[in-house]
Amino acid sequence: MSTPTPPIALIQTLFDSLLAEPPWLDFLREMETWLQGHHGAMVLRRPRPGDPGTLISTQSNTAALTVLQEHMFSESPILDLPLDEVCILSEMLSRQELTSRHKRFYAYIQEYGSVEDIIGVNVEEAETGMIFRLRCARLTGQPNFSGEDRDRILALLPWLRTAVSLYARLARKDYQLSISEAAIGQLTIGSLVIDEQGQVLITNPVAERALEAADGLALARGKLVASGGDKAALHAALRRLFDRETGSVSETLQLARPDGRYWNLLMRRTPARPGLDERVSRTALLLFRDAGGPREVSEELLMELFGLTRAEAALAARLVQGESLSDAAESLGRSRYTARAQLAAIFAKTDTHRQPQLVSLILHTISQLWGEASTDT
Repeated sequence: MSTPTPPIALIQTLFDSLLAEPPWLDFLREMETWLQGHHGAMVLRRPRPGDPGTLISTQSNTAALTVLQEHMFSESPILDLPLDEVCILSEMLSRQELTSRHKRFYAYIQEYGSVEDIIGVNVEEAETGMIFRLRCARLTGQPNFSGEDRDRILALLPWLRTAVSLYARLARKDYQLSISEAAIGQLTIGSLVIDEQGQVLITNPVAERALEAADGLALARGKLVASGGDKAALHAALRRLFDRETGSVSETLQLARPDGRYWNLLMRRTPARPGLDERVSRTALLLFRDAGGPREVSEELLMELFGLTRAEAALAARLVQGESLSDAAESLGRSRYTARAQLAAIFAKTDTHRQPQLVSLILHTISQLWGEASTDT
């Protein structure tokens, strides 16, 4: 029997979906039709304790997805499969084995999706270490997946590997741009992302120059260190930030530079994002600036601190300056509807709910970064 060739429409949708928002979803829907399946899903980052991971799914039941990510993934017999091996749940385990060894998982797939069988494959992107877990299900009343279905997925694998490679690089590049875009214009704010071991994952141009010149910060075997006499202080601050039991959300620190000036550092713990190494589960964003520099609330600074777009940052800056939402909208030449929509987006990104709360958060965060940072260890 000749190897089945995936339809051109499926392959085209596969690559087109990489640029869609959310990515992969259009491909998953097309794959469901192709396999006569349901609940197509792509796990972009494996869930861990305290980290629900990243899941793209055609499943519209939000409650079901929440239960899956927070509770059921750890009990799934079909999460961590051998790489590039197409596996079928009904071939891996009999119904009796599934119900006895994975009772809660079986009850979940029956309750939320009437799932009788699952087919899946795990693909690794070598450069970033990301593992992509593709899944599709058959429901009650449908036949189990067969060897023919396995051959279909195997035939798709070359295109899937290429798509995975492209997506991983695009995701990483987007992340790099998101933390460096603002500073490129100002060239005053250093930004870098590190993992729990202190490995530097992403830098912007300001941070790159500081690291190359060992200007208060440097690299030692890829790990971030203080290049002066504050090594212990930086190490202690990062240890407090990443402590799994009592870790702080943010830390501030002042680091000496060779010329006698200082960097003010603001360090914030952040969840790992798609585009980073699969092994990374916790990261921190470090922002630093000359302690003697101006302390204005600039659009660039708000973009860097809170991930705002330039339009959102311009609005937030006006609000911090004391303008009402109506006045800010008028001075920026925007409609009230647009300003309200942008304010809602700002609230979501800053986890605030009212304007006074937003302004207070911005001023407090900026005072941490530009104010008198603690040098205690």
